[in-house]
Amino acid sequence: MANQARHEQGAAVGGSPGGPLTRRVAILTGAAGGLGRATLRALRHAGATVVPVDVHGDDCLIADVATAEGNRRIVDLALERHGRLDILILNAGAQAMNPIASYAEADWDRLMNLMVKGPFLAMKFAWPQLTRQPGGRIIVTSSTAGLVGAPYKAAYVAAKHAVLGLVKVAALEGAAAGLTANAVAPGWMRTPLAENQIRDHTRLRGISGDDVIASMMAEQPAKRFVETTEVAELITFLAGPGGSAINGACIPVDTGTLAG
Repeated sequence: MANQARHEQGAAVGGSPGGPLTRRVAILTGAAGGLGRATLRALRHAGATVVPVDVHGDDCLIADVATAEGNRRIVDLALERHGRLDILILNAGAQAMNPIASYAEADWDRLMNLMVKGPFLAMKFAWPQLTRQPGGRIIVTSSTAGLVGAPYKAAYVAAKHAVLGLVKVAALEGAAAGLTANAVAPGWMRTPLAENQIRDHTRLRGISGDDVIASMMAEQPAKRFVETTEVAELITFLAGPGGSAINGACIPVDTGTLAG
């Protein structure tokens, strides 16, 4: 109980005054990951009060956003603590790699629940608040794999494609209320999620870890990893007044990978 109280205390930290997101309240899922931490910093720098959510992390509300209970709880907490909710950033993600013929059904269900069903439930429970007045924002982290295929990632690729359809529906349904819904599609970032895939790539592709890293960089025209701060700044822009006419879009942050 003491740990949970500390997590909920941390979730109430506000942002710096005077920025474009001042007096705006945001929920951020996947807040303890590499992109999550960068986005949390960017949002707070822009003035937002952020409820950071993850399954671990001292500064996070601990909740399982693959479930109805977890998604309902994070919305209720934001309202209980701050009396409003303006921005919903759905960034939680996971990975499991194997060929389709040996892909575990449990892994399929786990990833689809986290990255498709979870965002749907979060939108459902947050919708009344996000559409209460103009300016509501929904931003989902997809991936370049949400626009093209990738071997051995059946559930991840399917989930990232599916959530883009959900974003488009939310954009159309929310537009009249001044709500926008968009997705960002990062290329390879040097995050724990990517690092944890190196062993799987080595196992499935029969190459060394160094060759895996080199191939990740080679996929991007700038021959480098995308920085988490580059994606976080885009998310923060979409959450603010500058993103008011961008709706139903998926914006790649990939140094040009998808341009080829």
